[in-house]
Amino acid sequence: MAMDHHHKPEKESTFKAYQGRINRVMDHIENHIEAPLTLDDLSRVACFSKYHFHRIFKALTGESLFGFIQRVRVEKAAMRLNMDPDAPVTRIALDCGFSDSAAFAKRFKQRFGMAPTQWRKTRRAGLAENFSRAKNFSRAEVISRLKNDSGTPASSTMPDAPGAVPPRVSIQQLESMTIAYIRYIGPYKGDAGLFERLYRELFSWALPRHLVPEEGVDCISMYHDDLEITSADHLRVSIGIRVPPATQVDENVSRMVLHAGTYACARFIAGPDDYAPAWDWIYRCWLPQSGFLPDDRPSFEFFPGTENIRCTDKRIVDICVPVRPIE
Repeated sequence: MAMDHHHKPEKESTFKAYQGRINRVMDHIENHIEAPLTLDDLSRVACFSKYHFHRIFKALTGESLFGFIQRVRVEKAAMRLNMDPDAPVTRIALDCGFSDSAAFAKRFKQRFGMAPTQWRKTRRAGLAENFSRAKNFSRAEVISRLKNDSGTPASSTMPDAPGAVPPRVSIQQLESMTIAYIRYIGPYKGDAGLFERLYRELFSWALPRHLVPEEGVDCISMYHDDLEITSADHLRVSIGIRVPPATQVDENVSRMVLHAGTYACARFIAGPDDYAPAWDWIYRCWLPQSGFLPDDRPSFEFFPGTENIRCTDKRIVDICVPVRPIE
C-alpha cells in the first residue's frame, strides 16, 4: 500500500490545536496560582485525558506540568518580594500557592540560591540605586527619544523632583476585555521583527472574520513574566486584539478575558526602540513615588485602534500596569 506523505497542513493544524489548549491551561494556572492545581482539574481545562495530558504539556513546552507550576509560583513570589517590601514573606508564599513558609523557602533557595529575606534585601538595595539613576535616565532617554514627528514630547513632561507626577500617567478602572491572541514563548527583547510577524499572523486570522473594523481595532501586547527573573527561553508574551465576548476562536488563535481592575496607564508615542526606556521609567521612577504597588496581574501595552489608524513608524501606546494602593 502506498503511503501518503502529504500531511503537513493537518499536522500543523493539530499542533496549533494542542498549543491552544496548553495556552488555556497556562492562563488558568496564572489566574488561580494560589489554589491547589491538580492534574484532574488541569486536564479538564485542556480537554485532554489526564493519562496523556502531562506528557503532551511537556512535549509542547519543554517543562513538566508541575515543574511549570512551581516555577511560575516561585517567580511570581520573587516579583512580589521586589514590589511589596512590607508584605510578610509567609503571606506572599500562601498567595502564590505554597503550603507553608518552609516549603516556599526551600523552593526559593533552590531557584535563586538565597533565602527570600536575603533576596528582598539585595533587590531593595538595587532598587534604591536604580531609582537614583532613573531620574536622570528619564529625562536624558525618555524625553529626548519619545517624541512625535513635530518634536513635541509624546507623553507629558517627566517629573523634575520626587512627588511630581506626569499628568499623562493616570489611575484608571479598566473594564473587562475579551482578547483573541497568539502566544510566543522564548526570547523577545528588542526583536521588533518577531512582534510584526505575530501581529501579521493574528490579523491574517482576524480580517476574514470581520474583526478589524475600518476605524481600527484595539491591540494588546501582554507580558507574563519579569525579564530580570525568568530565563529568556521561558518568557511568555501574548499578542492580541480586542474582540466581542462571544467571538469564536480556533486552533490558530486562543481567547482570554482581561478582567476589570485598577491600572496605572501612561501614554507614549513610541517607535520600536522606545518601549524599553518607557517601561523602565514607569517601574524605576514613577512607581516608587506613586503611592501604589503593582499587583499580581500581568502588565500590557494597549494600542487604541481609533488613534493608531494613520500611524506609520510610531504608535500611540498606553503602558498599563495593574496597581493597588499602598496599605
